[in-house]
Amino acid sequence: MKITIAKWTLALTIASVGAFSGVGNAAEPAFKVFGTTVSMDEVAKEKQGDFFEMDRKKFDIVEGMAQSQFMQKFWEKKATEAKVSVEEARRTYMSKNVKISDKEVKEMADKHKDNPQFAKFNKEEQQKQVRDYLTDRASRTVEADIIRQGMKSGDLVIHFPQPKEPVFALTLSDSDHTRYGPGADDTKTMGCDRKSCPITVVEYSEFQCPYCSKAMPAVKRILTEFRGKISWTVRDFPLSFHDRARPAAAAAHCAGDQGKFWHLYTSIFDNQSDLKDDDLKKYAHKAVSDKAKWDECFKNQVAKNPAIDANIESGMKVGVTGTPAFFINGRRLSGALPYEEFKRVIDEEIGRGKKS
Repeated sequence: MKITIAKWTLALTIASVGAFSGVGNAAEPAFKVFGTTVSMDEVAKEKQGDFFEMDRKKFDIVEGMAQSQFMQKFWEKKATEAKVSVEEARRTYMSKNVKISDKEVKEMADKHKDNPQFAKFNKEEQQKQVRDYLTDRASRTVEADIIRQGMKSGDLVIHFPQPKEPVFALTLSDSDHTRYGPGADDTKTMGCDRKSCPITVVEYSEFQCPYCSKAMPAVKRILTEFRGKISWTVRDFPLSFHDRARPAAAAAHCAGDQGKFWHLYTSIFDNQSDLKDDDLKKYAHKAVSDKAKWDECFKNQVAKNPAIDANIESGMKVGVTGTPAFFINGRRLSGALPYEEFKRVIDEEIGRGKKS
């Protein structure tokens, strides 16, 4: 019954591909407004990020099902060869290929010893939990290697096309706030400028976003490691349900008029839970040299709305719906990503020798 449903689901998924993947005939009309026809090609260009996400979800479904069935057949084959059950065949294989040392267990246990949820267990239970976690992680790595070998040998072939990742064109302007290193004063070019850096990042974020704050350690690490090769631009994308995001953005822009955007940017994120007007004023007065000028600017903060709205509009055009959203040489990444994910894409871009 499970196999029948799985096959039906796969057939349904493949049958629906024509509705989105490759958008069919590019000249095919999508809709008509007051007599003007808009083609699927025009829709795809305007919403290329959304189309990519839909196609990627379909590919993920197919890939996941293919890998699951491949592993099932792999273990059945091992079981037949050894004349044991499938579970026993898997357990024997893993015991030979997954080795977790006492040193690894101790190091991870020590790393998490101050975690309240972890500390409530006795030492024996802590080590058991750590060993189980490491074993599970290593087992998944072993299975990933089996799948890679299966694809290399031709025992696993996925015919369903993997969608091509869109690359968005983002044009930077003089009004954008850019830095070239992790510090608030790193606004002068370091080995390259925004037009020549091998890596150009545009980030859409807002000051009340908790996920934007969580991403900052990874961002600082990337800016430190790739100093001289990277430019990092931040654009406002205040969300409607965060009532202090826009005032905070205006405060940062007012500081930017005195070349202190990144100083206030850092202070605001360091004090994300305190963003009342008086709080913003306190942070700004520590950052800027002309306090009266900042006060006057912030008093008339609505004057900064056109710049903030322009940033929002530019983000919406490339499919930004939430924060943070990052564009690395035009490749979109979303969410509070770990350092490893940023580095993976950056290494790929440097390897390709691309420039934005």
